[in-house]
Amino acid sequence: MRSTEHTGHLEFLVGAVALCGVAMLVFLGLGASGLLALKTVPYPLHARFEHIGGLRPQAPVKAAGVVVGRVSAIGYDTAHGVALVDMAIDPRYRFPADTRASIRTSGLLGEQHIALSPGGDVRLLAGDDTVSRTQSALVLEDLIGRLLYDKAQAH
Repeated sequence: MRSTEHTGHLEFLVGAVALCGVAMLVFLGLGASGLLALKTVPYPLHARFEHIGGLRPQAPVKAAGVVVGRVSAIGYDTAHGVALVDMAIDPRYRFPADTRASIRTSGLLGEQHIALSPGGDVRLLAGDDTVSRTQSALVLEDLIGRLLYDKAQAH
């Protein structure tokens, strides 16, 4: 009888260790893929732009080249006739109230992102604040048209 009792305990221990191993692999896999939300909740910021170019939801929000958040939504503000961009900012990063938001392109024809340039104000932007200093995206077609028009006017 003792042999079967010992075998039962051994089988239980082997099963428990195997189950713990599988749970650790699942936890590590979810953490590495970003599906396991171990991070803190981002805070929302908003900005209004006259033209957003090819900016898309989930585009990075960068400060000094470091990703500090993501574009969470893009809409049209009918009251002001501009694009309203919502951003989700990592709470580890805080920005002064006079921060400038501009739409930039990564590389010559790369993906567009929002670049935040902190100012010097001692007051900080809080959740749901609107960045008031913005610079819209440069539209390549407009620049080429302006250049051609200026050349034609010069001759």
